[in-house]
Amino acid sequence: MRSSMLEDLKSASLFQAVQEGDLRALADRARRRRLAEGRIVFREGTPANSLYVIVEGGVKIFLRDENGKEVVLDTKKSGQYFGEMMLDHRPRSASVMTLEPSEFAVISREDFRSFLHRHPGAAEQVILNLIRITRGMNERTREGLGLEKRLRHYLEGLEDSKMPNRPTVKRWFVTKRWVLAGLLVLAVAQYYFMDVLLQIMSLENLGVFTGR
Repeated sequence: MRSSMLEDLKSASLFQAVQEGDLRALADRARRRRLAEGRIVFREGTPANSLYVIVEGGVKIFLRDENGKEVVLDTKKSGQYFGEMMLDHRPRSASVMTLEPSEFAVISREDFRSFLHRHPGAAEQVILNLIRITRGMNERTREGLGLEKRLRHYLEGLEDSKMPNRPTVKRWFVTKRWVLAGLLVLAVAQYYFMDVLLQIMSLENLGVFTGR
């Protein structure tokens, strides 16, 4: 037997602290919506005028970047809700798709605003959820900046590793090797001649060249 809208809303985390009598008025004005798996609930940029409470199933909230790649922001399951940003009267900031066959309780903006005015506890839960979303965005931005920095260093390292392949750098390395080889020869020669000089000085001290 299918549960009533009141029972569905009572099972949602947002409304658990609300008295049944107060919640009944909201349940009477809510409507149901069912979607199969893989269906779009709403798209980014479309007008926003309602809150969705997940009665059954689950959804993913996502964006698409400039290359069309999907970026998943969050997932929601039964008992949770989404779409609360419609309170600022701006278009949807992300798209939502069902991950499985799902059923929703849909509450209009006007009904939800009136409900929040009467129930500060529920309004606080909405605010805390928005804070959580904002913090998550900040953390992802920080992680993205760190990744960008590491990637930049990696690319710079690749450029440095390619430098020996350039003709001018190759010539510089060849010249450097010849110079080092020449210095080594001079060092050996200097050591040899210094040894000979010391031997001559030693013989002179012994009187070999003085006739003593």
